[in-house]
Amino acid sequence: MNSLQTEIKHRITTLQNNLQDNDLDAYVITDQEDIWYFTNINYKPEQRPFLFVVYPDKKPLFVVPKLEVDHFTVPYFDYDLDHYFDVTSRSGQNWYEVLTSYLGGLSRVGIEANGQLLMTHFTQGINWETKFLVQNQRMIKSDYELDKLQYVSDICSSVVQKTLEMSKTGTKVSDTYKLAMQVGAEEMAKHFSLENRTINAVWPSEYSFMPHSIPDMNAKIGAGPNINIALFVIQGYAAECERTFFTEDPTKEEVGHFNQMMNARKLFLKHLKPGEKASDIEKTVDSYFAEEGVLDNVLHRPGHGIGLNNHEWPTLSLGNDMVLQENMVVSVEPAIYFKNQGGYRHSDTVLITKDGYKLMTHAPTSLSELTLR
Repeated sequence: MNSLQTEIKHRITTLQNNLQDNDLDAYVITDQEDIWYFTNINYKPEQRPFLFVVYPDKKPLFVVPKLEVDHFTVPYFDYDLDHYFDVTSRSGQNWYEVLTSYLGGLSRVGIEANGQLLMTHFTQGINWETKFLVQNQRMIKSDYELDKLQYVSDICSSVVQKTLEMSKTGTKVSDTYKLAMQVGAEEMAKHFSLENRTINAVWPSEYSFMPHSIPDMNAKIGAGPNINIALFVIQGYAAECERTFFTEDPTKEEVGHFNQMMNARKLFLKHLKPGEKASDIEKTVDSYFAEEGVLDNVLHRPGHGIGLNNHEWPTLSLGNDMVLQENMVVSVEPAIYFKNQGGYRHSDTVLITKDGYKLMTHAPTSLSELTLR
């Protein structure tokens, strides 16, 4: 496996080459995840901008508040460091004045598209060009990243399996939630990281038709389609695994909707390979749901990218005609929802391979396996 030092050097060099290809004199990165990606440094802004400037032909520059200067002693790559005083400061010591002193004389300065508007608002002496270079680079995973993603995927899968084993009619949501908290504590003991987040719980059927609802911790699992949701970030890398299951025999209608979800999942996976358009994934899934008369019961896209976050690019949805490539990692989660009945959604973290795909998370998928007795 590549060392962190080798990985960081490769990421920065790749971006520098892209700057040369785009004829940019410098590139400014402000997003916390993007900075983590290039530096392995976690920083919570607390109003104070954190600026990482990459040049095409020399070492990067950090511009940080004076409060943080002594924290920047990482040994695994070379950089310059300058500082400003605080979120607002006396003349000459504001972040935008320090930044302009470095970039004001350059012809073309790029800024990642997720940068805050205040960056350009206060620095009108800089010739800004908005780009998506970091977003596009992060979509293609290295071997180093795939090792990290498989590690968290395995943990995510094991928690889903344990949740299914403990779930029965009457099980409290709070009991399923505790599993992830235990795993999170164990991971923090092994490898302390501010970039750990462990969430797992069952959404009983009265909540599962609202995918972003928050179930009552005292709610209990019962009849209808329950959905177990596991969303993990460990050591800065993400995975998700979700399963629809029953603890009472499903009705004929519920069986029908479960099968519709599974058929859409199979269609999705059939088209998940390099060379396919991201938008065609949703087009295929929506066409099937329309034939089944349940398109109005779709609430969201059928998949999205996974990497440092549980939701990132590429989005597998209409409007994004990007061509899928090997070593992208995405979720597979076509779903349908029915008010006063429940939701139907399996989700897996999946790697796009040279010829197709590879599941990184694993849990039962069939109705027989997911009718728990």
